[in-house]
Amino acid sequence: MTTFAGGGLAGDVDGIGTAASLSSPFGIAQSGDTLYVTDGSRNNIRTIDINTARVGTIVTSRLTGGYVNGAGTSARFNAPRGVVVTGGGTLYVADFGNHLIREVRAGANAAATQVSLLAGTINMAGTTGTAGHANGAGTSARFNAPIGLAVSGTTLYVADYSNNRIRAIDLAIATNTVSTIAGSGTAGYADGVGTAAQFNAPIGLAVSGTTLYVADSDNHR
Repeated sequence: MTTFAGGGLAGDVDGIGTAASLSSPFGIAQSGDTLYVTDGSRNNIRTIDINTARVGTIVTSRLTGGYVNGAGTSARFNAPRGVVVTGGGTLYVADFGNHLIREVRAGANAAATQVSLLAGTINMAGTTGTAGHANGAGTSARFNAPIGLAVSGTTLYVADYSNNRIRAIDLAIATNTVSTIAGSGTAGYADGVGTAAQFNAPIGLAVSGTTLYVADSDNHR
């Protein structure tokens, strides 16, 4: 066991290995020689070069959390959590505090990175997402503290933490349609088919073939 990146003190300094600083890193995903990390307390999206341990920043929210799309130099997240990466440098991020799923087209640096909304409903003021539960077209759907992500083919799975549900986003459809595949919405424990099952604060997801595994945190299962 060795320390690969981060010096042990919270911060958002880029650099090599332990000369860099992170702040409550939560999610991590790999694409080629790059690790992508959600830096939860500073609301950043960071990169780490596997070969050199160089830490960079492609979304620079820092302490100014919020909801803004656009270039990585001006985009904002609110407590980003889970992250997955697909081909071509496209990331999907569970924007926990905004109740949204965001898409990040990663570039070599923040100026070359673009952030957009994939799914979730924005409030009337356009300043944050709106918590709730609704299926349908991506930007009409609602989540409540989405936290864990997994991708298989053209389906993005979401652990919808405070809704106690597992959701699916169809990336093959232009509207990014959202559905509920498991969980009644009431916190509890029950096995069964689809929405007859119950979860209690699901967090982590992993997919293997046609099987999805869920870390059901408050059920300790």
